[in-house]
Amino acid sequence: MPRKLLIVGLLLGSLSLSGCSVFYPNWGATSLPTESSLPAIEETDSQATSSEGASESQTPEPVESASEEPAPTQEPKKETTVEIIMAFVDDGAGYLTVVAQLPDIVEAGGECTFKFIGGSVTKTLSVPSEPSSDYTQCHPIDVELSELSKGEGVVTVSYSSEKYLGTSAGTSVVIP
Repeated sequence: MPRKLLIVGLLLGSLSLSGCSVFYPNWGATSLPTESSLPAIEETDSQATSSEGASESQTPEPVESASEEPAPTQEPKKETTVEIIMAFVDDGAGYLTVVAQLPDIVEAGGECTFKFIGGSVTKTLSVPSEPSSDYTQCHPIDVELSELSKGEGVVTVSYSSEKYLGTSAGTSVVIP
């Protein structure tokens, strides 16, 4: 009997801990993002390049340094897929929570924009994104239910970065 109790206890403990993965923002991540994907590293590299140019000229001129950096030619942004993984109403906590990801790209520095349309209310909210091991995920979006109209509504998430843009399909939610 104690052996069965131990097995049942271990099984229940495992199931309850596996539920924590639902709230972890990097589902399926197998490793940490590489340092080369962090925006701070890229800024440091550009600062090092401009420092090298200043040491070579010996006479830094602000006008020349501004003209040395020609306006980058903007390539058209590539279309990417945005998927809403979950959009659920937590009536007890009073929040609508939306989690979205971009399965086709891995990059830092993008922005996810949540949009709710329901009744006479249109609510938008922007959050940053972060790279994971093989996709990019929007930070979880929490919106107070008091800011949304009661009844049926549609949620979309748009993504924009220097290289990519995309918008998810609409997901229906019911605000109590």
